[in-house]
Amino acid sequence: MFFLENVRLALASLRSNKMRALLTMLGIIIGITAVVTITTLGNSLKSTLANSFNQIGGKYIDMSYSFKYEEDENGEYPEYRPMTDEDYVTDEMLDELEEKYPDKYLWSRYRHYGDGVVINHNQQKLNVSVDGVTDGYIRGDNTYVMLEGRSFTKDDEKGQRHSCIVSDVFVKQYFGRENANAVGCDITIDITKGCSSEFTIVGIYKFPKIFEKYAQSGVSFMDRSTMVFIPYSTCNKLSLKKDSKSNTSSVMLSSASYDRKDAIRELQEFFDEKYKNNRYWKVEFYDPMEDMGITTKVLNIVTIVISIIAAISLLVGGIGVMNIMLVSITERTREIGVRKAMGAKNGHIRTQFMVESMILCLIGGIIGVLLGLLNGVLIKLAASYALAQLPEYQDFVSLTIQPSIKAIVISLLFSMLIGLFFGSYPAGKAAKLDPIDALRYE
Repeated sequence: MFFLENVRLALASLRSNKMRALLTMLGIIIGITAVVTITTLGNSLKSTLANSFNQIGGKYIDMSYSFKYEEDENGEYPEYRPMTDEDYVTDEMLDELEEKYPDKYLWSRYRHYGDGVVINHNQQKLNVSVDGVTDGYIRGDNTYVMLEGRSFTKDDEKGQRHSCIVSDVFVKQYFGRENANAVGCDITIDITKGCSSEFTIVGIYKFPKIFEKYAQSGVSFMDRSTMVFIPYSTCNKLSLKKDSKSNTSSVMLSSASYDRKDAIRELQEFFDEKYKNNRYWKVEFYDPMEDMGITTKVLNIVTIVISIIAAISLLVGGIGVMNIMLVSITERTREIGVRKAMGAKNGHIRTQFMVESMILCLIGGIIGVLLGLLNGVLIKLAASYALAQLPEYQDFVSLTIQPSIKAIVISLLFSMLIGLFFGSYPAGKAAKLDPIDALRYE
């Protein structure tokens, strides 16, 4: 009851001097607003980068070729030698890996078959680019979003089927309307300097906006070239120039339940065995999420440093609180004398003014938090507007505004500590007043 009575007296004192209380809290409000805004911006940037990174390629494990600077049995190092066809990962190696770990890894395998044309029902020529890809290439990131049908299956790969995946733009070009039932239909593709083959549409992907931006200006809709994907094994079968080496450079896990570190160790051991007799080159695997971890650490450090700088204004606000509390004690000297004459102890007087100082800072902190959250909303609106001006990047950027609950709680506690620290001197001064002198004060 004693504490609640002090809170009531503190609120009554603030209400009696609203403008003075607001000006006193201004330093606290500005400091808390800055801290909450900065931490919200830092958290949101980390979340946005993480989400965008996962969409672009965070599912992948990167693969690279590295020259072996290793001593031989004579203590000599090899001279550098450019890579030859024998140094590349072969399709046979990947097939063996898939047999050893079935359904665990999805390799992004790609091979350009050639450019060609398709004749639609109105005898119009449609330009297409035919690429042989695996399911991992389609599912690897958000570049190609499936709208209808399915991606390639193991049966498509093993059977070297004439399946294909086309874009929604191609569907409109070929059938003359967007909502055509294209899945299951057959199309004939005449490959330049190649053969003419018939393919069955098994899936439709959304034509990436990023490709629309870089489309040739002045090219009509019907003349726009789109990608047609066919199974990687089918592309190898149809290609006139045989090539056993794989153009793969990354692999993704088929399920998020697999541990990425264990997967990298597993892959490294497998290919170390395959390259143990290669004197010059080896294959190395790297988790791109480690780069995201480094970026997150840097952002955390920057956010903390800037927040500390912004928190300096809280000290300035604390000095203002101390000043106004000294003024308040001078104005209420007679009140203090009356309370002491009625039996109030020094501890009671000290607690009263300490609570008042803390309430003053807490209210300023709450207002600062609300303004900081409002700034976060305004930042999101500004970022969304800026992103709307670049529609080609909307598929790769996932805006997220994420206030830091920890920063908000710490800010409020810190504002109360400011009130406690800077209010202790005025409260102590009030507690030490002699009741007789206080009653005689005018």
